[in-house]
Amino acid sequence: MMYTNTMTLFEKRNSLFSERMKMDKFFTMFLDKFERKMDPEKPNTPIWKLYRQKHAEYCKLNQEIRNVEYWIKKEANV
Repeated sequence: MMYTNTMTLFEKRNSLFSERMKMDKFFTMFLDKFERKMDPEKPNTPIWKLYRQKHAEYCKLNQEIRNVEYWIKKEANV
């Protein structure tokens, strides 16, 4: 993933931070509502399926944030 300028990188990073804040809010609300129904002995429920799906999205989002921050630092060092 190559970006043309630093401003585009900052805009991308800010939008990713915004998405991550939304995901954080989702997890907070999700766990508040379903924490008691998430039995670790029975991980094949729809609640667990949704949790794993959103967790995978969250991991990808965090990786993309790290990638953008790498490119920002690289641009600053040039």
